[in-house]
Amino acid sequence: MVPGLYDVGGPGLLAVIYGAGLAVLCLVTLVVILVEAGVLALLKWRPFGRSLLASLVMNLVSTLVGFLPGVIYSLNQQPGMGFMLLWLFAAWALSVVIEGLILSAFNREAGRQNWLAALLTNLVSYLLILGPLGFFGILGLLQ
Repeated sequence: MVPGLYDVGGPGLLAVIYGAGLAVLCLVTLVVILVEAGVLALLKWRPFGRSLLASLVMNLVSTLVGFLPGVIYSLNQQPGMGFMLLWLFAAWALSVVIEGLILSAFNREAGRQNWLAALLTNLVSYLLILGPLGFFGILGLLQ
């Protein structure tokens, strides 16, 4: 099984478990980077161009940090739902911390706004990924 390549191995790893390929993960990662940049710009964190650069960096770093835990997770044989939910929460929390620190490095004077932006961008991106996975997962159970 290929380890997840998105945001500390959280939703992207579930996408791999549910059968999505590497090309789909790359496409989803690109969409997430654009969506998170849009959220940052809407929050008036910085203009879109600067937000896009920050989004790219924060997603690359959180992906690199999540690679090893993602490999360990993917080696776990048929993880139960409780383990998967715990993993998702831990991946989300770690993403928020990593990305909050990166936003703070890009925009030191923003203070709390950096952390609010990290919370909201990760909430939006996780919902963007998990919504369709949950939908298709439920469809798979109905078959």
